[in-house]
Amino acid sequence: MNSSLNSTNCNNSTVPPFPVLSPASQKELTTWIATTLTVCVVGILNNILLLLVTWSAKLQRSGVSFLLFHFVGVNLLMCLITGPAAIFLVLIKRHGWHIPSNICYYVTTLNTINISVVNWSDVGLAFNRFVALYFPHSYKAWATTPVNIAIIACSWFIPIALTMPFTVAAGGQSVALSPIGLCALNPSGVLGSFLLVCASYLPYAISGAVALLILWQCFTISRPKVGTEDRRFEASARGRVAHRRLNMAKMLLFIFLWTGLCVLPAYVVTHTKYPQWFGPASVSVLWIRTSTACQFAFTPCILLLSSPEYQRRAKLIMYGRLFAVADLEATSRNTKRHASKRVVQESIQEKFSQG
Repeated sequence: MNSSLNSTNCNNSTVPPFPVLSPASQKELTTWIATTLTVCVVGILNNILLLLVTWSAKLQRSGVSFLLFHFVGVNLLMCLITGPAAIFLVLIKRHGWHIPSNICYYVTTLNTINISVVNWSDVGLAFNRFVALYFPHSYKAWATTPVNIAIIACSWFIPIALTMPFTVAAGGQSVALSPIGLCALNPSGVLGSFLLVCASYLPYAISGAVALLILWQCFTISRPKVGTEDRRFEASARGRVAHRRLNMAKMLLFIFLWTGLCVLPAYVVTHTKYPQWFGPASVSVLWIRTSTACQFAFTPCILLLSSPEYQRRAKLIMYGRLFAVADLEATSRNTKRHASKRVVQESIQEKFSQG
């Protein structure tokens, strides 16, 4: 998320002109625009599908469903708004249209907050799974609606607080605009490094640590068990709940690995400072944004492939039967509720009649 070389600080009043590109670079730029827009469109469809899946009647009763719905929602924002905004800025510069010199303050603020919200939302999900696996008896107390709302609020408050110094140019922090039209943060000094680490590296480190703990728990639970008590536990309702929580934890582990794969090119290119990637007429650096867009576009695929329940719901949606099934489930729950009330009333009446 930090700025590239040959960028102009947006505190200046001038906007760098769009560089003269070779025919090969022009073709590469057109290919990048088409590819990245395609990834964003696919991501919009994938995330909308998963939003419908996670908001279904049955899954709303899950403690993690609310956090997962928010996580998918911010991924959708990346594909719907943040990703296309960066593409359109490049197009505007390419066609020579006038843009204000402070445009990157808006684009970069939007991009940085959104990416950081995704990262910290992943931390919230990881915390939820950690409690579910290591403290299952206390999970219900940590999966209430107030706790989930607090986790979501923190996932927004932290990124906004970390981004504001760049947005208002406080403490020597700023944003930069490259000639090709790429906006990025321009951290300065110890404060800038601290803000950048907290916005990007820290949530990855936390999610990675929890992923290792989840991996260890998966290994522990998956070891063969012997004995009558173990078989009874596996067949019990408690065992099924533990198995479902473990599957959700594995899902988050796969998300972490996929995220690491998508952001790795950005970290490698940024920190090795390849000159050929950061020249004033370099188009190749834009592919980093495509790699990052893949993270938000295809994360729903990992969620769907990791959960048979999500797959079943997705099939119902695609066949247009989800809402009918949801209504049927609601009716079934109401029928069971009324039936249990009748049983209780009949039991009370029977006791009175016997007395």
